[in-house]
Amino acid sequence: MEAIEKRFRPFPMRLRCATRAPESNIINSNNKSADSGAVVGFQTCRSFHGPSASSLNTLNRHGSPPPPLPYVTDPIPGNGSEPPILPDDLSRGAAARAAAAAQNEMVKIGRVSSQDDSKIFEFETAPIEESDVAGDSESGIDVNLQNRVDVSEDDSEVVRKNPMDYLPAELMAHVLSFLDSDSLKQAELVSHQWHELASSHHVWRAALWHEYKRWPKAGKLANGQPKYMGLGRIRPNQDWKKMFAVRRALESRWKKGKAAAIFLHGHKDSVYCVQFDENKILTGSRDRTIRVWDAHYPWPCIKVIGVPPDPPSPFRQGRLVFEAPEDDESARLPFISICPTIHSSPDHVTPASATGDYHRGSILCLQYDDEILVTGSSDHICIVWDIKNDYKAIRRLTGHQAGVLDVCFDDKYIVSCSKDTTICIWDRRTGELVKRLLGHRGPVNSVQLRGELIVSASGDGVAKLWNITSGLCIKEFTSRNRGLACVEFSEDARTILAGGNDELIYQFDANTGELVNELKGHWALVRSLHMDSTNGRIVSGSYDRSVRVYDAASGQLSISLTTWTSSWILGAKSDYRRIVAAGQDGRAVIMDFGYGLDGIEMLEE
Repeated sequence: MEAIEKRFRPFPMRLRCATRAPESNIINSNNKSADSGAVVGFQTCRSFHGPSASSLNTLNRHGSPPPPLPYVTDPIPGNGSEPPILPDDLSRGAAARAAAAAQNEMVKIGRVSSQDDSKIFEFETAPIEESDVAGDSESGIDVNLQNRVDVSEDDSEVVRKNPMDYLPAELMAHVLSFLDSDSLKQAELVSHQWHELASSHHVWRAALWHEYKRWPKAGKLANGQPKYMGLGRIRPNQDWKKMFAVRRALESRWKKGKAAAIFLHGHKDSVYCVQFDENKILTGSRDRTIRVWDAHYPWPCIKVIGVPPDPPSPFRQGRLVFEAPEDDESARLPFISICPTIHSSPDHVTPASATGDYHRGSILCLQYDDEILVTGSSDHICIVWDIKNDYKAIRRLTGHQAGVLDVCFDDKYIVSCSKDTTICIWDRRTGELVKRLLGHRGPVNSVQLRGELIVSASGDGVAKLWNITSGLCIKEFTSRNRGLACVEFSEDARTILAGGNDELIYQFDANTGELVNELKGHWALVRSLHMDSTNGRIVSGSYDRSVRVYDAASGQLSISLTTWTSSWILGAKSDYRRIVAAGQDGRAVIMDFGYGLDGIEMLEE
């Protein structure tokens, strides 16, 4: 019995858990219960860990070595009034928990002792036998802990040096180029030296490109037009910091829906289609003409392509009255309306009027790039015009049996769709008919081209995805129950948008055919769609006389430009600065978010 008591000697200190247990709750395995007087015995394991030597570099306040570690067979105190945990099953980690609890208690004793003493002593670690280390390797009890009081924060040396004094200006400017605009403004306040470098053109050019996550890349959009991102040209001594301020102010106007309304008069009938860039605006009308407008003040009509001109449009100039619907919280009105002076004279007419190379019907659709302009008409014909040679007609594409409702092209193909339910694919260089796609049961109102893929929308309520090589329809996208009037294809060919009679804009996944989202807001037929992937916007025009802007990522309605025209919206396009919409009332309206903004011309590319 004496041998057993010597081996299982009681540990004189209380073990600590998350909550200190009352002293009355601690029961020794070899003591009698205070209440019952019975002897409480615990079953012992056949094999158990031996004691481990302490590795703490500390003493208690009396200078004596710390008490020995408890054996893992001792009970672990419970929380509060709970009974102790009996470590009768060492395989479940009870031994490790008991050893860790004892170690935590010893660490606390060492800390209190060191804080109370006026002098910090250093002691060598007690030797640890190799067998003991192997026995307690799982519990981590023999990890040598450094006393936290030994190293004071006041004594630690913090290196504070100005990197400007050590780094070359070019390298420091490169480092600053990774900061956002707010951080750069704070860096400018550090010192004169920091202000000079943080205000450099190189730094703010990077900030502008980082802010809008659109690094300028050479190339064109799928429709052949250059990518106008509103990031300006790289010119000598360009003030990139001011450009950043201008671009941020422009984005703020987009969010608020603050734009000027500039009305282009000249057509004498409905304007069906529009396309523009930073220099010019092209419109096609029911009056059988295509007009070319200057995109800058005072926005004159510089050319008329088609039949000889008639007297100017009867629409009167003057102040227009706008009324926003009371139930549309996102509706925005123009902060100013402008009606430029009408310029019309025979000098503006292209030689096409003399040669007879013009459409005999309404101009229903058009698209252009740097080289050619392609138009489609109700006379069943497409005409290809040479832009670089004063818009001279190059060839006529004949093959449809009804009006040509939409056209699109790339470097290889010209694609047209018609009221005759067919889609024609033409060779851009020769004008030869390559394929005719059949499958729609109604007029094909809209078509888009991306590489070897064509997407079309029809009055039969179905949008189809075609493969040019095979000439087959590979997927169908169906509206709920009514016809589709317009379709749009994202630049990466992953997203298809379609709108029509059911007042919705459908967003489909081109790969899976799944309906991803439905964009709501219009209360009449959705006539026009434009996806501005560069600036993250979707622009739609409707018979409800509104142009609505959606966030391309979320599909949420951003702003509603309501009653800016007095009639249906038949077409709408946008870029980083403006929206140009075509209306049934014979006018095109420029919704210019950059009008009057100081330095807005700096963003032009």
